[in-house]
Order: sequence, then structure tokens, then C-alpha cells
Amino acid sequence: MKQKTLIYSLIAYAVVLPYFARLPRGINWALQYIPIGMFGNLATELLFSIFAVIFFGFVSAISAIPMIHCLLRRKSMPLTFLISFTTTTALLVYFHHDYDLAADAQAAVGLVFIPICTAVIVAATSLLSGVVELYARKRLKANCRLHGGPCPPP
Repeated sequence: MKQKTLIYSLIAYAVVLPYFARLPRGINWALQYIPIGMFGNLATELLFSIFAVIFFGFVSAISAIPMIHCLLRRKSMPLTFLISFTTTTALLVYFHHDYDLAADAQAAVGLVFIPICTAVIVAATSLLSGVVELYARKRLKANCRLHGGPCPPP
């Protein structure tokens, strides 16, 4: 139960973070991700904004996949989870802070590619830091057995 709550909270974090990353530039900049005022009809705008938020939520959840994988292994590799969480946060804030949807007609395509690129970069850094952390733990255990000192917990 607790693990599911953590997974859902990481997904929610990855979905909401792009909106919060845009807030320092103003509420109009943050509302640029919601299609309001494009159609002129209130019912049509509400319908399209619901679908846009749902689609953006599903696509944004892609960037949480490497964090969830590291979360499942956080007992054995806490540093790797911390690195993946920090990298995901930094990349999402960096990519979404200055991304202008009004700059080009095809700019909305970037909303699909930003989470995918973030997931790939975070997966690569998590893999690298996971290998380094496992190797360091293995060397520490071997060194502690060799010298007879107190061993760290697994």
C-alpha cells in the first residue's frame, strides 16, 4: 500500500512539475499548456482542455518511469534513487521553464518529446550511478571482510 502511494505520488509529481516550472514567468505562461480561449465556445474549450490535460498527464508520466524503477530498488540503492529524482526534476524544470508554445505551430510536438528525452537521459544516468553504487558497495563489503572491521548494512 505504501509503495503504491509512493509510485502514484512520483507520477503526480512528474505531471504537475511542468506547470510549476512555468509559474515564475506568470500565470499566463503556465496556462499556455491548457487550451483556453482558442475556440470561442465555452463547452468546446472545456471539452478540449479536459482531453489536453489528460493527454499531457499521460505523456508527462513517461518521465516518471526511471524514477519508479529506482524507487522499487531504493532500499539497496538509495543514492541512485536520489540521483534519478534530482535529474528528473532538473530536466523537467529546464525544458519546460522557457518552452514557448506560441512560437511555432509545431511547438506542441515538444510536449511529447520532452518527457521522452527526460526519461532516456534519466535512465542513462540512473544506470550509470546504479552500477557505480553497486560496485562501491561490493568493494566496501570486500574491504571490510578483508580487514575484519564493521561492515555496512546491505
